Amino acid sequence: MTDDNPPAGDGAPTARDGRAEVRELERQLEEARTQVREAEARAAENLDRWQRAQADLANFKRRVQFDRDLDQKYASAQVLADFLRVLDGFDRAWKSLPSSLRMLSWIEGLMMLDRQAQAIVERYGVRPIEAHGKPFDPRFHEAVASDTGDGNDHVVEIFQMGYELHERVLRPALVRVGPKPAPPPEDDASAPQHDHVDG
Repeated sequence: MTDDNPPAGDGAPTARDGRAEVRELERQLEEARTQVREAEARAAENLDRWQRAQADLANFKRRVQFDRDLDQKYASAQVLADFLRVLDGFDRAWKSLPSSLRMLSWIEGLMMLDRQAQAIVERYGVRPIEAHGKPFDPRFHEAVASDTGDGNDHVVEIFQMGYELHERVLRPALVRVGPKPAPPPEDDASAPQHDHVDG
């Protein structure tokens, strides 16, 4: 007679073997999940590093462009500062020129050259520093003489014009400082004018 049921211990799976196999599969599954979590964490970290590197690169490019623009903006500063000596020379010449010579055609030609030189430096962003009557500011003015008096120092005389290039001081104004000058007397235009006729 043949027995259809295999005898126990002849390789037939038992409940214990099934549970062990399930436990092993669960362990492998948990190990695979842990590996997936670790891989996802590494991927997120790599993505974060890549994004930071991209941001750093973009910031670097912006900074390089800013520096390049700034260098270009102020590249001419030394040449313009040297050229201001020419304007100073014209200024001194006009102050010492006798009025009887001002109408000569060659003087008018020099005046035209002076105006052209001033227009050139203005085109490159050079502007005179407002000084006369203004409160003394060491960022814009260099005091070479002073008058005593009460109150805050104001610019009372300009010995040499100061200039700015864009928003930077190219050369401070050389000034005399002292008490704030009194405002000039106003002509009373509203007062009636009388013509005196001797009769």
